[in-house]
Amino acid sequence: MSNEILGLINLVEDNDNLDELTYFRNAAAIPFMGRYRVIDFKISNFWYSGVNVIGVFANNKFRSLLDHLNREEDFGMEGRKSRIFVLPPDWNDPTDISRGDLKYYHNHMDLFTRSSSEHVIISDLTYITNDDFRKAFLHHKEVDADITLIGEVHDNAPTGSMLRMSTEEDRVTGLNYDESNPHVYTGVFIIKKELLIDIIRYCVNNFKESMFHQGIRERLSEYKVSHYNMNSTSFYFGTVERYFNNSMKLLDKETYREFLYGKNRVMTKISTRPSTLYKADSKVKNSVLSNGVVVRGTVENSVLSRNVVIEAGATVKNAVIFANSVVNSGAYLENVIIDKDVVIKENRQLIGTENKPFITAKRTHI
Repeated sequence: MSNEILGLINLVEDNDNLDELTYFRNAAAIPFMGRYRVIDFKISNFWYSGVNVIGVFANNKFRSLLDHLNREEDFGMEGRKSRIFVLPPDWNDPTDISRGDLKYYHNHMDLFTRSSSEHVIISDLTYITNDDFRKAFLHHKEVDADITLIGEVHDNAPTGSMLRMSTEEDRVTGLNYDESNPHVYTGVFIIKKELLIDIIRYCVNNFKESMFHQGIRERLSEYKVSHYNMNSTSFYFGTVERYFNNSMKLLDKETYREFLYGKNRVMTKISTRPSTLYKADSKVKNSVLSNGVVVRGTVENSVLSRNVVIEAGATVKNAVIFANSVVNSGAYLENVIIDKDVVIKENRQLIGTENKPFITAKRTHI
């Protein structure tokens, strides 16, 4: 499959509902379950699908993303023909008439034209799973589809922002936001490469802004659009509330084991930091602690990224704390998301709710 299909992760149309979490970083670089970043799951999906060349359309604030992906071998990309290309915007061509994500498709057209692959798999960040797309690609080829939309049958999918697929037999006949329809489009699709190039040119020449919505969704009847339903543990990403609730759900041991160490191992940047240090009198219950964490206080139902320090007398419950943050003595945190390099001063209380966690921005002192 590796020579047949090219991978693309499109970050241009990221959801803007992530508030402080994206003040200083691209959404793909948001930490998830301690040691991972959101993009790790996408790259792992592609790698286990046999995709060995992956392009990433990075729209803004991509320094931390570049740093995270700078060692391709950590993600299995060790061969001469295996690469991850982070493709930033190119605004320097005064003759360029493309807009929206078409700027990226148009300005990085050589990603497609230079590839010998006959198909492209394209994904946004909405859908997170630890499965691969091999069976979806086999289906795409077996039915000789122009485009195959990857979906799920999901009775409890997030409302409002998730497209639903209307189908007749194997064909997709419509995409809308009808929340009574359980056939959810995951934001992942497979397309014949030459057709993708034609759609990009059509969209640019007709002053469109979205390759998927205006090049595919509005023209479904012009193509043979199939669908393939996934059946694996998955989460939907896009709002602070979803991010927090997904983190808490993954603290269930069986869900955690299945999602992170089940069918495939999620690949990420390798750390050489020391193991977690549990000091005398520390209390830790049902939590995920990464390398370099030092615990002197109490931690319950929480996710701590690398190098977090919980001082003696501090209590942390239902929290997600990013790297290098410090919670000082006497502080009490519950239902919170603490960004990177934050210092919580002595005896401070920060309390949110399950549906509205308290969030701190990066590098703040509270």
